[in-house]
Amino acid sequence: MLAPLTFALVAALVVLAAMTALSTVRGRPIDNPTFYVGCVVEALIVIQLVVGIVRSGDGDPQMSAGLFIAYLAGLVAVLPVAGFWAIAERESRWGTGVLLVAALGLLVMVARLVQIWNGQG
Repeated sequence: MLAPLTFALVAALVVLAAMTALSTVRGRPIDNPTFYVGCVVEALIVIQLVVGIVRSGDGDPQMSAGLFIAYLAGLVAVLPVAGFWAIAERESRWGTGVLLVAALGLLVMVARLVQIWNGQG
């Protein structure tokens, strides 16, 4: 994994989580800026997937490559599902709440990816 790419992904996820938390508290549906940040996050996740697959042999010798790639593939699926759900729930505040939970879950998954990369389980 490339550290700058991982830091950029974490930063974008924190921004997305903050935006969706604010929208959820205010009772607002998903808006264009939130959608665009979500698109940036998804693009970074896809780039992380490609880089992670290419560099999967460069990780810790005890790293489970299959588990690492499975986490990468799982990252790609979370945000589109949450995004469609948020759009379907745009009449209520909980659409952005779904995106908030997805962003927080993705942050945990990225932290786990870093652990796997470093051979910690």
